[in-house]
Amino acid sequence: MPASDYVKTYLQLWCWVNDTFTAARVRNYLQSGKGPQSARASNAYGQLLNALPKLAGLAAGAQLPAVFEVQGDQYISNSLRRVYQGKGAPNEIQDALWLASLCGLVDESSLATYADQNLGVDCGGFVANYWGIGRPTVGTPSPTGYLGYKPRTIWGMSTSLRRKAASEIRADDAVIFFQDVKNNDPNIAARQNADGSYDSSTGSQAFHIGVVSTVSLVAGTNNIILDIAESSGAQSYSGGTGVNVRSLGQLQTTVANGLVFCMDGLNRMYFAGRQGPAQPYPPNTYGA
Repeated sequence: MPASDYVKTYLQLWCWVNDTFTAARVRNYLQSGKGPQSARASNAYGQLLNALPKLAGLAAGAQLPAVFEVQGDQYISNSLRRVYQGKGAPNEIQDALWLASLCGLVDESSLATYADQNLGVDCGGFVANYWGIGRPTVGTPSPTGYLGYKPRTIWGMSTSLRRKAASEIRADDAVIFFQDVKNNDPNIAARQNADGSYDSSTGSQAFHIGVVSTVSLVAGTNNIILDIAESSGAQSYSGGTGVNVRSLGQLQTTVANGLVFCMDGLNRMYFAGRQGPAQPYPPNTYGA
């Protein structure tokens, strides 16, 4: 599945809401702890957790186990947590909406508003789900990365797959955005202060990540034509602020310290491949 199609998966996510099979648009940016979207998502998550024990046959106020059953189907508690923290894969969001509908928290008439106000995916969540890493399973309900992968974490996964020339950049590569790169070395990380801010004098901050959607070399130059798929918080063609495909047009590449990068405004974009092909987490097909 191309990354551009994975964007469309979030924007037209077919799901069951009570007895209605309909599409939800998960089109807004959601990053845990940041902004009003996060506060609303946290409230919606709390409402769902309060209602689910009864549905799961547990005592009122009981804590959900790592894996629980509703109407004979198994669900994963950490998957629900991921949905309301901006990490949810498509099938996890489908499950959350189904359970929320059974709890009377959303119906067909309120689905669009519920999705716009409470749901979304952040940049690392989108990339991890497209690459196919970090999603809980019934057998492994708390895998490595289930609460998200930071851009610098993905940058550090495989140093051998960091792109060294424009000709090496491929579709599905991670695009990691850095600011304040020192000595042409993005590995020099900025020191984080006690208040959560970064000291730019000490190194760079890896602050955003996307995926190469399409890339092509411009013959006879060091330039590439680049489109990226991402969830950035900026306005998207969907009308929301989340998942998007952005065309950066023709960009000049520079090689420094053995790594290739392009500029996006004042920030640098470096590229890293995945070990093996991307394996996007798909939505539930409901037997279709």
